[in-house]
Amino acid sequence: MLPFNAFLCYDNNEVDFMADEKSKRRERIHARWIKFKRFLKRNMTPTWAKHFSYQVISFIISVFLVIGVAEYAVTKSYDERKLSFVKGFTITAHTGAFDTDENSVEFVDIAIKNNVEVIELDIRQRPNGTLVMNHDIVITNNDGVALSKALEKLKGTDIRINLDIKETRTLNALHDILVEYNLYSNAFLTGIEVSDVEAVKNSTCSDLDYYLNMQPSRWRIFTEDYQKKLLRTLEETGAIGVNCNFKYAGGQLSGLLHKNGYKLSVWTVNRTKDMKRCLVLKPDNITTKQYDLLLSTINNWG
Repeated sequence: MLPFNAFLCYDNNEVDFMADEKSKRRERIHARWIKFKRFLKRNMTPTWAKHFSYQVISFIISVFLVIGVAEYAVTKSYDERKLSFVKGFTITAHTGAFDTDENSVEFVDIAIKNNVEVIELDIRQRPNGTLVMNHDIVITNNDGVALSKALEKLKGTDIRINLDIKETRTLNALHDILVEYNLYSNAFLTGIEVSDVEAVKNSTCSDLDYYLNMQPSRWRIFTEDYQKKLLRTLEETGAIGVNCNFKYAGGQLSGLLHKNGYKLSVWTVNRTKDMKRCLVLKPDNITTKQYDLLLSTINNWG
C-alpha cells in the first residue's frame, strides 16, 4: 500500500496538470483573438466597415420583418378557424388578476365581483401551522395571508378553487379547512409534481382531483414511445390530466390526452396571440392574469 503522502503527491500533480491545461487553453483562445483583431485591422477599411454595418443592420431588420409577418399570418389564421370548446371548459383567474396583489384578499373580492369560474390560490404553511396564501417560502408566522380570509369570502359561492400546492405538508390541514368552510367539493389541486404524488395519495386530500405539473416535449410527443410513457405516468399517478406552461402545449398533446380520457390545463396565458393559439388547442382550462382580455378574445373571435 502506498503511503498517505504518495496520494497527496499524486493529487497535487493531477491538480497542477489540470491547471496547466486550463492555462494553455486560455492562451490559445487569447492568441486566436489577437489574430482575429490583426485581421480586422488589416482588412476593415472605414468604407468596408460602413458597408458591413449596413448589411448587418439590414439583415437584422429583415429577420424581424419576416418574424413579424409570419406571426401576423399565424395569428390571423387562428381567427379563420371555428372556435369550439371541450365540455366543462374553464378559465382560471390567476392570483393577482385584475391588477391586484397576488394572494391578497382584494384579489379574491374582485374575482368574486367579476363572477370568475375558477380562482387560483398559492398554498403554504406558517411555522405555527396556519395555512396561508403565498407564492414564496414562508419563514415567519407573519408571512402570507391567512387562507381562512379567502375561504370566508368564497363560502357560499359556486366558484371553483384551483389550489396551487407549494408544499405537500399542507394537505391534511387543507382538507380540514376546506371541509370547515364547506368548500371541499369546489376544490382541485395543481402544482403537483410526480415526486409529490405519494404524499397526495397518503393525505386526507387523496380524493380531490389533481393535475400533474409537467413539461411535455414539443418534439418527442410525436413518438409512440413518448406518448406511451406520458399516458403510463398519468395512469400510475392517478392525475386527471396535465398542467403545463402553454409554451409546451400543442395539438398533438391535446389530442392524445382527450383521446385517452385525460385533461389539459395551460398557464399563464396573458397575451392575445397566445390566447388564440391556446384556444384552438381546445384545452380544458386556461389560467390567465388577463381574465377580461381572454373573455374578450373569445367573444370577438374571428
